[in-house]
Parts: sequence; C-alpha cells; structure tokens
Amino acid sequence: MMTEKLIALWEGTLRGNERDYAQLHAKLYPKLFVFTTRMLDDDDLVNDLLQDLFIKFWENREKIGTIRNVEAYFYRSARSIVLNHIRLTKHRESKLTLMPAPSLVFSAEEIMVSNESDSLMKQQMVTALNSLPAKQREILTMRFYDELSYPQIADILKIRYQSVINHVYRAVQTLRQVSDLSAVYAA
Repeated sequence: MMTEKLIALWEGTLRGNERDYAQLHAKLYPKLFVFTTRMLDDDDLVNDLLQDLFIKFWENREKIGTIRNVEAYFYRSARSIVLNHIRLTKHRESKLTLMPAPSLVFSAEEIMVSNESDSLMKQQMVTALNSLPAKQREILTMRFYDELSYPQIADILKIRYQSVINHVYRAVQTLRQVSDLSAVYAA
C-alpha cells in the first residue's frame, strides 16, 4: 500500500506536481533522517545533505524517470550521498596529515606579526570572495577546494566545459581587481 502511494507521488513529481513532491518529502524525509544520522552523528550536516539530495531529485526528476521502488531508491541515494561526504572528508583530512611540520622556529613577535597579516589577508579574501556572483563562488570552491576538474564541474552543474573555464577566469580576474591579494598571489 505504502509503496503504491510513493510510486503515485513520484509519478506526480515527474509531471512537475510540487504538491506530490512535498508529500513524498514529508513521508520519506523523517525515515531518511534517522537512517543517515546512524552513519553521521551530526544532525545539521545530515539535514544539509538530505536537503541537497531532495533538491537534486527535483531538478533531475526527468532524467531519473520512473522508479519501481521509490523508498529503496531514496534510501540508496541517501546512503550514497553520506558515503561520498565521508570519503571526501577523509580525503581532505589525509591531505592535512601528510603535510610536513614546519622545521623553523619563530620568535613571539614574528608570530604575532604573522598572525595579524594572516588575519588581514583572510579578511580581504573573504570580502573578495563574497563580492563574486554565487555561480562563480560555487565553481571556484569546486575547482580549488574540492579539487574537481573542469569536466567534472561541467558535468555536475550541467553546463558547458568552456563556461566553467570562463567562470573561473572571470572570478580570478575579479578577485585580483577587488583585493590587494594580487600583490601576494601574483600569477
């Protein structure tokens, strides 16, 4: 009975019926939340991941097409998105642990001056990044923080490869103009 109702709601979703999708969300979200919090003990993170998942389902519903077992499909997808997050997090952490420890010793004054410079530079960087359009910020994050290739970004965002390159180029140019960082990070 429940499976048939979920299939009917998904079929309505395929036709673009937002109300059906909202009902599908209401029926599955609580179960998926409990399921994924067993894998990640962070309610806020789980909430973010699941919301992203439901947004992707809505945006890609036509590509997904008919689903025979809606509940199982959503569970598999939720599991996959959590495991991908865990893998990505472990990858970032392993990169940090592989970094060599600095062998230099600095005086207290040098450390204070360095901290002040770093703080100012971080503040300038945040201001510069916040001045970028949202799409450029997203692509820069994917390219330089997540270390995705241009083709991967194009595939994820469903845009042309050249568009990704253009966004990165424009964002870097804007960052150079907006901030004094060009003196520090001259290319």
